Amino acid sequence: PGVVALAGPWVRDGYVSIQVNVDAAGNNIVGDAANEPSIAIDPTNPDRIVIGFRQFDTIQSDFRQGGWGYSHDRGQTWTFPGVLEPGVFRTDPVLDADAGGNIFYYSLNENFACDMFRSSNGGMTWSTPVYAFGGDKAWMTIDRTTGPGRGNIYAYWGGQFTRSTDGGLTYDQPILIPGNPYWGTLAVAPDGSLYVSGVGG
Repeated sequence: PGVVALAGPWVRDGYVSIQVNVDAAGNNIVGDAANEPSIAIDPTNPDRIVIGFRQFDTIQSDFRQGGWGYSHDRGQTWTFPGVLEPGVFRTDPVLDADAGGNIFYYSLNENFACDMFRSSNGGMTWSTPVYAFGGDKAWMTIDRTTGPGRGNIYAYWGGQFTRSTDGGLTYDQPILIPGNPYWGTLAVAPDGSLYVSGVGG
């Protein structure tokens, strides 16, 4: 208590790292911890960057919440508002942006289902959570192409797949993916094709 630890930039081999989870004065918050970061950049304004992570209020506890920070100056300074829902267990955060600059935060809750949050102001505030199926080690991506799937949100976990075709308001009933890939990722090609990879069953 009473100790202030500056959270200045760290430079190593020419690369600069800037701490995200800082207090209002830009100082390190002594005793907290964060891991499993995921980052999204607004394609309409690259100054706006949002990072989601598992937030631990103390290193003595393994209770994690959905933490986030945002920057509106290309990552030079960060605002750490806290967590999406104080006191709610959240893990496995995944962030992405749609072509219009909306940021989406996909998060696993304690019931092993995922919720999707949406921010239309560069991560300053978030919508209420929308149930989006999901499971352990879920991943998602958003189609930013000009193809027929533009705006679709795709998610998968444990060999199951869902999508939203209405900007994250609702999600299709999950289907099984042939080959049962898990612990992987998704990518949308320039032509709008969706690829899923992971460890095979």
